[in-house]
Formats: sequence, structure tokens, C-alpha cells
Amino acid sequence: MSTKELRSSLQAILKYLGPHWDFVNCHMVNYLTDNHWQTFIPKNIQTNVKDVNDIDECINMVFWKSIESNKFEDVWNFFEESKKLRLENMKHILTTVEDLHGILGKQEIESSLTLKEFMSEKKRHEVEITADLVNDLIAHQKVKKENDIYIVDAGDGKGYLSSRLALQYEHKVLGIDFKETNTENAVERNKKLQRAWNGLTERAELLSQGITPPRRGKKQKPTTAPDPKPENYKTTNKFITTELPFKSLIREHFNLPIDSSPSLCLTGLHTCGNLASTCLQVFSAQKDFRVLCNIGCCYHLLKEEFSTDELFGNKESDQQLDIGFPMSDFLRSQRIKMGRNARMLAAQSIHRTQDAKELPNKSLFYRALLEVLIVERDPSLKDTVQVGKIKKFNNFKEYIGLCSKKTNLELETISEEDIERVEKKYAEQSKFLDLFYLLRMGFAPVLETLIILDRLLFLREKGFDSSYVIPLFDPVISPRHFCIVAMK
Repeated sequence: MSTKELRSSLQAILKYLGPHWDFVNCHMVNYLTDNHWQTFIPKNIQTNVKDVNDIDECINMVFWKSIESNKFEDVWNFFEESKKLRLENMKHILTTVEDLHGILGKQEIESSLTLKEFMSEKKRHEVEITADLVNDLIAHQKVKKENDIYIVDAGDGKGYLSSRLALQYEHKVLGIDFKETNTENAVERNKKLQRAWNGLTERAELLSQGITPPRRGKKQKPTTAPDPKPENYKTTNKFITTELPFKSLIREHFNLPIDSSPSLCLTGLHTCGNLASTCLQVFSAQKDFRVLCNIGCCYHLLKEEFSTDELFGNKESDQQLDIGFPMSDFLRSQRIKMGRNARMLAAQSIHRTQDAKELPNKSLFYRALLEVLIVERDPSLKDTVQVGKIKKFNNFKEYIGLCSKKTNLELETISEEDIERVEKKYAEQSKFLDLFYLLRMGFAPVLETLIILDRLLFLREKGFDSSYVIPLFDPVISPRHFCIVAMK
């Protein structure tokens, strides 16, 4: 896959999204006040879905695929069109794990160690696969002596990935996280994991052989005495930038000679917002990094260079100094902007939604109804009220009461007559909102593809020809499943 092909794919995405930028950047809060269905849904679809009685049948056919019909062909075509520009369908750009093994010259594929304790099933899935990949990348590097490559885990969090790399693969890992509480929790978790490691690995081995291990009890003695584990895992609190002296930090934490020059691997499992972009910039700027393995997330926290008008603001990204999007010269030359709502949409999972056949929570419609009442009382408050997530309510009146507690608007003074009036007026719109939500979500993988390909093109523009995008996880289990790998 050439740089030219990358640019061509990005240009195709921009052409497709061109007429729909307002659609992907609309806010569901304004679904009723701004008449989103009539504004953003193509006229042929509005004609195709005539009334509320069509909605369930349409959703079952197009999204759940539980019935076959040609009745809603326009809706089907609209949704299917976006699939062509999903990264998962760009086979000429993607590199599979098997393809990467071929590039690395890896002949045998060992089965990974499955540990079911100390983390959720989702996190276990992610950690095991990522740790295997990082280990393979490091093994491919030609170094003068064993363990000469040190791993930097950016956004270390609770140390899930770092601990696995240090204990199972015996790599030396420096976990870096900006939050001191995260670092403290990571250290404590690693101590517990070290003490339990032998028992956990023995159970995992038995399970891999189809043998049910004995049930663990509080007084059960370990089958073997725990071996002392090497101090391979260190942590530190730092805000990661391209100027951070990573090599000096490695020397300090692993007591290396002042004149030593260790090679580094930079990894991060679900590095949040701008941190993913920063990791790519660090890899490019600092020659000591030989390997990069990064999975990003939280696109809404990216700081954009050309987007300034963002609904409700973006306090998190305003704290960032570096630009997170766009990264490539190709997109920067076109002054491409996404917007916060589009970036939030990019992080939604159409795979999970379709797998679970899940419609939006009732609170989404109730929030749109509440906006109608707020604007009726004071038009100047439009797009200014934030109530956050509201849980455990039985009806719209209860929902308003809970929202009132989170604002200073005295919403509980809204009369029951007004509540009943707007509910009756917009009753059928609840169904149309469900379909609108699903149609809009069809853009999510395309928007994510725009972000990921921009990052890959950045690396290619910097001359890193051995850079790849790998679909690493099951997208239903872990929606942010694309990994960017680069080697010098």
C-alpha cells in the first residue's frame, strides 16, 4: 500500500462526507427543536419511510437483517454505501496479524496464555493480544544483547498491559501516566499479580489442556512456592510530550549507566484522545524509539487545528497544547476539520449496536423533549444546558425532576400540562429518532477511518515505510480495535 493509495482513500472519504458534515455534527439534543429528520435525512428516505408503522420493519430489515424485503431499498442503499469506506473493508490498506507475522519472519504461532483473573473479559481480550504483538515486534528487532529494548507504556493506567509484558514476557517496562492515582493503583495491582502469578499460570496451563483445576479456597496452599519476580516494571508520573527525555527516564528507573543508549519500544493500549497522536509524534521525533504499537481511543478529546465551533465546547482538548487532528500534511494542507460531535460519533460502535440489536436509550428522546420545553421558556438557553447521563426513571416527569437536580433552572416548575402536551405532540417522533440514530451511526466507522488513515499517512510522510494498520481485536468486544504499528 503506497502513500498515493492512502491519499486516494482519504480523498474518497472526504468526498463522501462532504454533503453530510452537518448531519454527523448535529446534536441529538436538538433533534426536535431543529427538526433533524426533515433537515438531514434524504428526501427519498423520507418518502420511503412513510409513517411510524414502517419504522420497526425498516430497522429489522436494514440494521438487524432479521427479515428480507425490498420495501426500504432507499434506506438500505444509504446505509450500505457507507460500508465501502469503512477501514475494515479496505483490504488494500489493512495488514492482518498473519500478514505481520510474515513480515516479521515469524514461523510458529504460539498459543497465548489466558488468565481469567484480575481483569474483565474485555480487558483480558485486549491485553493478551496486545502483549503478544508487542513481544513479537521486539523479538524481530536485532539488538546486541538480550533485553536491550525497553518498553515505554504510554497512559499506563492500572498497568494491565505493562504487568503482562513484565511478568509473562520478562520485558523491562516503564509505565508513564499523568495521574498519580493511576500509578499508585498500578503498583498495588502489580504486587498482587506478582504474588499470585505462579498459581494463575498453573491454572491457565491446566485449562489449556482441558483439565479443570481445583477450586481455589482462602486456605488453599499454592502448589509451588512463588519465585521472586524481577523488578521489570517501573512507573512514573509525567505528561507525555515530544520533548520528554524518555531515555533519561529509562536510565534513572532501571539504574543504567549514564552513557548507556537503550533502544525503546513505545506502546499504549487505548491511549486517550491526543495521547495517541502524541505517541506517533514522539516515535517520529526521538530516534531511540525503534518500535511503535499504539491503539487509540476517545476521539472526542482530540484537539483539532481547524475546528473552533464545537457545541458545548471541549474543555478537555482545550487543555492540550499539541494538535491531535489532522496530523498528515495531506489533510492539513486542505484544512480539514471534523468537529467534536463528529469525533464523538467516530467512537460509537455500529458493530455492537447491530450485534445486540440495541436501540437508543429512552433518555435520548426525553432529552430532546426537554430541550423543547427549555427553548419555549427561554430561547436564549438553546444549546447551553448540560444535564449529563440520567438513570433510573419511569417516565418523562421523573426524568425532568432528575435533570432539575443537576441544573439551576428549576425545571420541576414545568407544569404537568406542558409535559403532557409535548409528549403528545412528539409521541411518534420517538420511533423516527430511533431510525435517525441508526442512520447517523452508519457514519461512525467512516469517521474513525478518517482519523486512523490520517495517522498512518503521517508516519508514511515521515518516511516510516514499515508502518501498518492492523485490526487487532474483535470489534464487538472492543470497538476501538485498530492498532498502528511502525518499525525503524
